[in-house]
Amino acid sequence: MDETKVRLSKRMVELGLCSRREADACIEQGLVKVDGAVVATLGARVGPEQHITLAGQPQALATLPVTMLLNRPADEDAPPAQLLGPDSRSPQDASEQVWLARHRQHLAAFGAVDELCHGLVVLTQDKKLPRHLAECEMEFLLQVERAPAAEELKKRVAAIRLGGKPLRQCKISRQSDHQLRCAVYAPRAGLLDEIGRQLGVRLRGARCIRIGRLALGSLQPGQWRYLQPFERF
Repeated sequence: MDETKVRLSKRMVELGLCSRREADACIEQGLVKVDGAVVATLGARVGPEQHITLAGQPQALATLPVTMLLNRPADEDAPPAQLLGPDSRSPQDASEQVWLARHRQHLAAFGAVDELCHGLVVLTQDKKLPRHLAECEMEFLLQVERAPAAEELKKRVAAIRLGGKPLRQCKISRQSDHQLRCAVYAPRAGLLDEIGRQLGVRLRGARCIRIGRLALGSLQPGQWRYLQPFERF
Protein backbone atom coordinates (compact mmCIF):
# COMPACT_ATOMS: atom_id res chain seq x y z
CA MET A 1 0.00 0.00 0.00
CA ASP A 2 1.23 3.47 -0.89
CA GLU A 3 1.77 5.13 2.51
CA THR A 4 1.45 8.59 0.97
CA LYS A 5 -2.21 7.97 0.09
CA VAL A 6 -5.08 8.58 2.51
CA ARG A 7 -8.83 7.98 2.37
CA LEU A 8 -10.57 10.43 0.09
CA SER A 9 -13.07 11.40 2.80
CA LYS A 10 -10.25 12.20 5.22
CA ARG A 11 -8.48 14.33 2.65
CA MET A 12 -11.70 16.25 1.92
CA VAL A 13 -12.04 17.09 5.63
CA GLU A 14 -8.37 18.16 5.79
CA LEU A 15 -8.97 20.51 2.85
CA GLY A 16 -11.99 22.02 4.61
CA LEU A 17 -14.38 20.99 1.84
CA CYS A 18 -16.92 19.48 4.24
CA SER A 19 -17.41 17.48 7.43
CA ARG A 20 -16.59 13.76 7.62
CA ARG A 21 -20.29 12.83 7.49
CA GLU A 22 -20.86 15.10 4.51
CA ALA A 23 -17.76 13.70 2.79
CA ASP A 24 -19.15 10.15 2.68
CA ALA A 25 -22.51 11.45 1.43
CA CYS A 26 -20.84 13.53 -1.30
CA ILE A 27 -18.80 10.55 -2.47
CA GLU A 28 -21.83 8.23 -2.61
CA GLN A 29 -23.84 10.81 -4.53
CA GLY A 30 -21.13 11.28 -7.18
CA LEU A 31 -20.34 14.88 -6.24
CA VAL A 32 -16.59 14.41 -5.79
CA LYS A 33 -14.03 14.62 -8.58
CA VAL A 34 -10.38 13.62 -8.27
CA ASP A 35 -8.23 15.06 -11.04
CA GLY A 36 -11.42 15.77 -12.99
CA ALA A 37 -12.90 12.26 -12.73
CA VAL A 38 -15.87 11.39 -10.52
CA VAL A 39 -15.01 9.03 -7.67
CA ALA A 40 -18.07 7.44 -6.04
CA THR A 41 -16.41 4.63 -4.08
CA LEU A 42 -16.27 4.86 -0.30
CA GLY A 43 -12.79 3.96 0.89
CA ALA A 44 -11.06 5.31 -2.23
CA ARG A 45 -7.58 6.64 -1.50
CA VAL A 46 -5.81 9.66 -2.94
CA GLY A 47 -2.28 11.01 -3.00
CA PRO A 48 -1.18 14.46 -1.80
CA GLU A 49 -0.64 15.67 -5.36
CA GLN A 50 -4.16 14.88 -6.58
CA HIS A 51 -6.69 17.68 -7.09
CA ILE A 52 -10.07 17.25 -5.38
CA THR A 53 -13.17 19.28 -6.24
CA LEU A 54 -16.73 19.22 -4.95
CA ALA A 55 -19.60 19.66 -7.42
CA GLY A 56 -22.23 20.67 -4.88
CA GLN A 57 -23.76 20.02 -1.49
CA PRO A 58 -25.10 16.53 -0.70
CA GLN A 59 -28.84 16.05 -0.53
CA ALA A 60 -30.38 15.01 2.75
CA LEU A 61 -30.55 11.25 3.19
CA ALA A 62 -33.62 9.48 4.52
CA THR A 63 -33.09 7.36 7.57
CA LEU A 64 -32.05 3.82 6.73
CA PRO A 65 -33.21 1.12 6.28
CA VAL A 66 -35.00 1.69 2.98
CA THR A 67 -37.82 -0.23 1.29
CA MET A 68 -38.44 -0.22 -2.45
CA LEU A 69 -41.23 -1.34 -4.79
CA LEU A 70 -40.19 -2.85 -8.13
CA ASN A 71 -42.20 -3.88 -11.18
CA ARG A 72 -40.23 -6.92 -12.26
CA PRO A 73 -40.55 -7.43 -16.04
CA ALA A 74 -41.73 -10.71 -17.52
CA ASP A 75 -38.95 -13.04 -18.69
CA GLU A 76 -36.42 -11.27 -16.42
CA ASP A 77 -33.91 -13.75 -15.02
CA ALA A 78 -31.76 -11.34 -13.01
CA PRO A 79 -32.31 -11.18 -9.23
CA PRO A 80 -34.68 -8.30 -8.39
CA ALA A 81 -32.00 -6.35 -6.49
CA GLN A 82 -29.90 -6.13 -9.66
CA LEU A 83 -32.67 -4.19 -11.38
CA LEU A 84 -32.36 -1.32 -8.91
CA GLY A 85 -30.40 1.74 -9.96
CA PRO A 86 -30.72 5.44 -10.69
CA ASP A 87 -31.56 4.90 -14.37
CA SER A 88 -34.51 2.58 -13.65
CA ARG A 89 -36.04 4.70 -10.89
CA SER A 90 -39.59 5.71 -11.72
CA PRO A 91 -39.96 9.38 -12.70
CA GLN A 92 -43.14 9.34 -10.61
CA ASP A 93 -41.22 8.51 -7.42
CA ALA A 94 -42.25 11.28 -4.98
CA SER A 95 -39.67 10.31 -2.38
CA GLU A 96 -36.85 12.75 -1.62
CA GLN A 97 -34.54 9.84 -0.87
CA VAL A 98 -31.23 9.98 -2.75
CA TRP A 99 -30.24 6.76 -4.53
CA LEU A 100 -27.21 5.07 -3.00
CA ALA A 101 -25.55 1.90 -4.25
CA ARG A 102 -25.74 0.42 -0.73
CA HIS A 103 -29.53 0.32 -1.07
CA ARG A 104 -28.97 -2.86 -3.12
CA GLN A 105 -27.44 -4.60 -0.12
CA HIS A 106 -29.00 -6.83 2.55
CA LEU A 107 -32.44 -6.94 0.91
CA ALA A 108 -35.29 -9.30 1.65
CA ALA A 109 -37.66 -9.78 -1.31
CA PHE A 110 -41.41 -10.55 -1.39
CA GLY A 111 -43.98 -10.85 -4.14
CA ALA A 112 -42.96 -11.73 -7.70
CA VAL A 113 -39.84 -13.67 -6.74
CA ASP A 114 -40.53 -17.15 -8.19
CA GLU A 115 -39.13 -18.12 -11.58
CA LEU A 116 -42.38 -17.67 -13.53
CA CYS A 117 -43.45 -14.53 -11.66
CA HIS A 118 -43.31 -10.90 -12.67
CA GLY A 119 -44.94 -7.74 -11.38
CA LEU A 120 -44.74 -6.30 -7.88
CA VAL A 121 -41.70 -7.04 -5.74
CA VAL A 122 -41.04 -5.46 -2.34
CA LEU A 123 -37.36 -5.22 -1.43
CA THR A 124 -36.53 -4.10 2.08
CA GLN A 125 -33.58 -3.60 4.40
CA ASP A 126 -35.96 -3.22 7.34
CA LYS A 127 -35.46 -6.29 9.53
CA LYS A 128 -38.89 -5.85 11.12
CA LEU A 129 -40.87 -5.74 7.87
CA PRO A 130 -40.32 -9.31 6.53
CA ARG A 131 -42.35 -10.90 9.32
CA HIS A 132 -45.28 -8.61 8.53
CA LEU A 133 -44.96 -9.11 4.75
CA ALA A 134 -44.90 -12.87 5.21
CA GLU A 135 -48.39 -12.61 6.73
CA CYS A 136 -49.85 -10.24 4.11
CA GLU A 137 -52.33 -11.25 1.43
CA MET A 138 -50.74 -11.16 -2.01
CA GLU A 139 -52.75 -10.99 -5.22
CA PHE A 140 -51.60 -12.64 -8.46
CA LEU A 141 -53.00 -12.87 -11.98
CA LEU A 142 -52.20 -16.34 -13.28
CA GLN A 143 -51.72 -16.75 -17.01
CA VAL A 144 -52.87 -20.25 -17.99
CA GLU A 145 -53.20 -22.19 -21.23
CA ARG A 146 -56.93 -22.69 -20.65
CA ALA A 147 -58.96 -21.70 -17.60
CA PRO A 148 -61.72 -24.04 -16.38
CA ALA A 149 -65.30 -22.79 -16.44
CA ALA A 150 -66.37 -21.01 -13.24
CA GLU A 151 -68.32 -23.93 -11.72
CA GLU A 152 -65.66 -26.45 -12.64
CA LEU A 153 -62.98 -24.19 -11.18
CA LYS A 154 -64.90 -23.98 -7.91
CA LYS A 155 -64.93 -27.80 -7.65
CA ARG A 156 -61.23 -28.09 -8.41
CA VAL A 157 -60.31 -25.41 -5.86
CA ALA A 158 -62.30 -27.28 -3.19
CA ALA A 159 -60.34 -30.44 -4.00
CA ILE A 160 -56.89 -28.87 -3.54
CA ARG A 161 -54.83 -30.37 -0.73
CA LEU A 162 -51.58 -28.93 0.55
CA GLY A 163 -49.73 -31.17 2.96
CA GLY A 164 -52.88 -33.26 3.17
CA LYS A 165 -54.98 -30.28 4.25
CA PRO A 166 -57.56 -28.22 2.32
CA LEU A 167 -56.40 -24.93 0.81
CA ARG A 168 -56.88 -22.13 3.35
CA GLN A 169 -56.75 -18.33 3.13
CA CYS A 170 -56.74 -18.44 -0.66
CA LYS A 171 -59.34 -17.15 -3.13
CA ILE A 172 -59.20 -18.22 -6.77
CA SER A 173 -61.54 -16.90 -9.47
CA ARG A 174 -61.79 -16.98 -13.24
CA GLN A 175 -60.96 -13.72 -15.05
CA SER A 176 -60.95 -14.91 -18.66
CA ASP A 177 -60.27 -17.98 -20.81
CA HIS A 178 -56.56 -17.56 -20.12
CA GLN A 179 -56.38 -15.87 -16.73
CA LEU A 180 -57.17 -16.70 -13.11
CA ARG A 181 -57.02 -14.41 -10.09
CA CYS A 182 -55.40 -15.81 -6.95
CA ALA A 183 -55.34 -13.95 -3.63
CA VAL A 184 -53.34 -15.87 -1.04
CA TYR A 185 -51.81 -15.20 2.35
CA ALA A 186 -48.09 -15.82 2.91
CA PRO A 187 -47.39 -17.75 -0.33
CA ARG A 188 -44.35 -19.97 0.01
CA ALA A 189 -41.93 -20.64 -2.85
CA GLY A 190 -43.48 -22.91 -5.45
CA LEU A 191 -47.04 -22.56 -4.12
CA LEU A 192 -48.49 -21.13 -7.33
CA ASP A 193 -46.97 -23.96 -9.36
CA GLU A 194 -48.51 -26.49 -6.97
CA ILE A 195 -51.91 -24.79 -7.14
CA GLY A 196 -51.77 -24.82 -10.93
CA ARG A 197 -50.84 -28.49 -10.97
CA GLN A 198 -53.72 -29.46 -8.70
CA LEU A 199 -56.14 -27.31 -10.69
CA GLY A 200 -55.09 -29.17 -13.80
CA VAL A 201 -54.02 -26.03 -15.66
CA ARG A 202 -50.76 -25.20 -17.35
CA LEU A 203 -49.29 -22.14 -15.65
CA ARG A 204 -47.52 -19.88 -18.14
CA GLY A 205 -46.77 -17.04 -15.77
CA ALA A 206 -47.94 -15.12 -12.71
CA ARG A 207 -48.15 -11.37 -12.22
CA CYS A 208 -48.17 -10.01 -8.68
CA ILE A 209 -50.40 -6.92 -8.59
CA ARG A 210 -50.84 -6.33 -4.85
CA ILE A 211 -49.11 -7.00 -1.53
CA GLY A 212 -51.25 -6.15 1.48
CA ARG A 213 -52.78 -2.73 0.85
CA LEU A 214 -50.23 -1.61 -1.74
CA ALA A 215 -50.92 -2.25 -5.43
CA LEU A 216 -48.62 -2.16 -8.44
CA GLY A 217 -50.44 0.90 -9.73
CA SER A 218 -48.78 2.87 -12.51
CA LEU A 219 -45.27 1.57 -11.87
CA GLN A 220 -43.95 0.48 -15.27
CA PRO A 221 -42.11 -2.80 -15.95
CA GLY A 222 -38.44 -2.48 -15.03
CA GLN A 223 -39.04 0.61 -12.88
CA TRP A 224 -38.93 0.96 -9.09
CA ARG A 225 -39.62 3.54 -6.41
CA TYR A 226 -39.03 4.08 -2.70
CA LEU A 227 -41.77 3.31 -0.20
CA GLN A 228 -43.24 6.54 1.12
CA PRO A 229 -43.16 7.10 4.92
CA PHE A 230 -46.98 7.21 5.09
CA GLU A 231 -47.53 3.98 3.11
CA ARG A 232 -48.47 0.82 4.97
CA PHE A 233 -48.85 -2.76 3.87
